[in-house]
Amino acid sequence: MIAIDCRSLQDDSKFRGIGTVIRSLIEHLPNKERYVVLMEKGKDKVESFGIQQLEFKPPAVRKNYGAKLAKFLRQHQIKQMHFMAQYNIPDSFDFPFSVTVHDLFNEYLLTNKKKYQQQLAPLLTKLAAANYIIAISEYTKGAIEDQLPNARVSVIYNGFNSSIARDAKTDINVSKAFNIQTPYILYMGNFEKRKNLIGALRGFIEFSKQHPTVQLVACTGHQPLILPPNILWLLLRHRKKIKMLSYIQSSQLANLYKKASALLFASHAEGFGLPVLEAMAVGTPAVISNTTSLPEVGKDAAIYVNP
Repeated sequence: MIAIDCRSLQDDSKFRGIGTVIRSLIEHLPNKERYVVLMEKGKDKVESFGIQQLEFKPPAVRKNYGAKLAKFLRQHQIKQMHFMAQYNIPDSFDFPFSVTVHDLFNEYLLTNKKKYQQQLAPLLTKLAAANYIIAISEYTKGAIEDQLPNARVSVIYNGFNSSIARDAKTDINVSKAFNIQTPYILYMGNFEKRKNLIGALRGFIEFSKQHPTVQLVACTGHQPLILPPNILWLLLRHRKKIKMLSYIQSSQLANLYKKASALLFASHAEGFGLPVLEAMAVGTPAVISNTTSLPEVGKDAAIYVNP
């Protein structure tokens, strides 16, 4: 029996790409009787698409989490644990496991090579103990093999929420629902520096000098309580041209994609890039970065820019 780590569906990650990937996987997984999904007891219940659930009660002391989880899995005759994201591997986890690695990024990726490597080191120690690693792109696989030459790694590309094409058929007046104007360009991404929101804003502002009727709609998910000063200044100065949105229901999101003139996804670094597929699923042109994994995902069906 293999346990699949689905704890990310019980926190804010359920609204991010990892949540989409996990739901798509367990919904379409064949031979469901061979698997169980791991959840944490006391948190929100989630749909497991007919797969048996195991509820783990986390210990009061966080540093005991890995040891307690390993004991719990053995008690339930689990033979293998699969973590759906590299950051969910607990410390001191003495149990056979595999892991899906989405990227090896951290906050110093773009700014300080030495600090980047220092912060990456604990994760590399955990990954070195994995029986097997799944990378979501050839780019991610190469990054893993650069750090761990002896690792066993295969590429399995991300799936995406294929219902987006179906949801887009239910017409929603996005102008009325979100108080936005058409035409608009859609930005997808959060406030991480590598997502390059500031670059997208600056690029759009230059673009809007020649196309003053176009608005930018930025879907950023969770927004910090205090916006970065450089972003806040641009939003205040161009508030009539830029609309910020947080969490959006799937049918509304599908309509936002479909009715956009283009997707703007000018990230500095991506392990994959689900918004590219989501835009393509409804026929919206994708303007994306020419870096990391994105040319691998967009191939000849996207327009490329230097972020």
